[in-house]
Amino acid sequence: MQHRVGLRARTDFRVVAKNGGFVSHCRGIEISASGIIVDRGRETFDDPLLMRLEMLLPERIRPLRALARPIWMNGSQQALKFVRISDVDRLTLAEHLDVLCLRGVCLS
Repeated sequence: MQHRVGLRARTDFRVVAKNGGFVSHCRGIEISASGIIVDRGRETFDDPLLMRLEMLLPERIRPLRALARPIWMNGSQQALKFVRISDVDRLTLAEHLDVLCLRGVCLS
C-alpha cells in the first residue's frame, strides 16, 4: 500500500541535517511537498525523533528550513517527513518540483 500524494521527483542538492549538536552533510535525492529522501553517504544507526534540515536548492541563495522526522532508513538513504516548514519555503519547494517535472524527472 502506498500513501504518496502529489508530485515527487528525483533531484540532487545539498542538505544539512542537524540533530542537537550533531551536523550531517547529505544529498537530497528525491523530494516531494511532504518530505525528502536524503543520501547520508554512509550507513547510519542514529534515529532521532526530529531533525532540523537546511535544504540548499541550486536556484536559491537562502536555504529552505524545515523540521522533519525520520520515516525509514535503508543503508545510506533516509526518508524524512516534513513536520514544520514555512509557507514561503513550501511554495519555493513546490516551484522546484514544477521545474523538475518540466525537465521530465517526476515520479508517479
